[in-house]
Amino acid sequence: MLIAALCVVALLCVDLLAGCGSGTEGVSDRAGSQAEVNAASATVAPAQSGLLGDLDGDGVASVGDAIRILRIVVGIDPDNPCADANENGTTDVGDAIKVLRCVVGLDDWPIGECGGLIEGGYQYVTEWGSYGDDDGQFKSPYGVTVDAAGNVYVADVLNQRIQKFTGNGTFITKWGTTGSFGSGDCEFNCPSGVAVGAGGNVYVADKGNHRIQEFAPDGTFISKWGTSGYGDGQFNQPYGVAVDADGNVYVTDSLNKRVQKFTDTGAFITKWNSGNGWFGFVMGIAVDAADNVYVADTFNERIHKFTSDGTFITSWGCEGEGEGEFRRPYGLATNTAGNVYVADQRNGRVQKFTSEGIFVTMWGLLNTGNGPMQSPRGVALDGAGNVYVADTGHGRILKFRPVAPQP
Repeated sequence: MLIAALCVVALLCVDLLAGCGSGTEGVSDRAGSQAEVNAASATVAPAQSGLLGDLDGDGVASVGDAIRILRIVVGIDPDNPCADANENGTTDVGDAIKVLRCVVGLDDWPIGECGGLIEGGYQYVTEWGSYGDDDGQFKSPYGVTVDAAGNVYVADVLNQRIQKFTGNGTFITKWGTTGSFGSGDCEFNCPSGVAVGAGGNVYVADKGNHRIQEFAPDGTFISKWGTSGYGDGQFNQPYGVAVDADGNVYVTDSLNKRVQKFTDTGAFITKWNSGNGWFGFVMGIAVDAADNVYVADTFNERIHKFTSDGTFITSWGCEGEGEGEFRRPYGLATNTAGNVYVADQRNGRVQKFTSEGIFVTMWGLLNTGNGPMQSPRGVALDGAGNVYVADTGHGRILKFRPVAPQP
């Protein structure tokens, strides 16, 4: 029977590559009705929830489900989180074979659930964290960033530490003095922002100590710079930090209402304190692949875009709850296409924009784990496009993945 199922897959592949316009009568004779084939030929929107392999949402394994998977494999239809029937992390012919094994009774059905709900083209994958000071717990997670290997770093503000995890939330290490603030090397006073440079070193905005600290990926202290004040290289509660491809470090000097730029060793380069009008309190900051700098002008409810030397390019946003409106935008992140992600704190959501500020999508209302997002302050992306959100109000990190073609 398995051989017969494999033969069906081969025949279906021939039909699909021919555009499903011929040969379907033979498929109907051997494996299912013409109606199944015709139904599978329609473009399918991503499932909202359900079972692995059940792409038509009827709760039953069918030849039609296998055909839909093959349409994804050959690029006719967009990917779907429920298509990964063999649970190997990708959609391939093996997924169609897995479904067909269930059809003919060789494997058990159902296979399993295909994951969390989808909103705004992003699917909830997992979460980790709760309120506390044990490893993997948080007291006000703010900044979040991801290194080239997919490890996640979190600024655990009130625990006065940085925590490092795998991309699925397994605890790796931490540094700082848990629960106690200090001003020595590798001690913190409310660390709020965290960023990773191209070489893997980690930069932390040590807000209450008015300085930046640099660490190796394992938390070994390397250097620090900054003191309290208004001069070049001084800070008044630095909140956010970002690093460009050349290693230059950008800091939102929040209460001084400006951005400062440094070399990777902390030598001052330049500063600016206005965009489309004067800054309010600036919080989040991000740099895209073209070295454009995005700044969250939080109390003015807008995002500014600059060149790397501080020349103003554009801005967008105003106070409100609609698309492209904000209520305290905090964390920022960019992807390889230049899109900008904003942690819209008081609206309890993430918004995504093009690099020019055109609204793309948003999400945050999903009942994930403990409920919808509550006061998210940090957002970051990994190389696969997965989005990590510091859900500050719930003391957790949320992970989402794109499930539809993303601009």
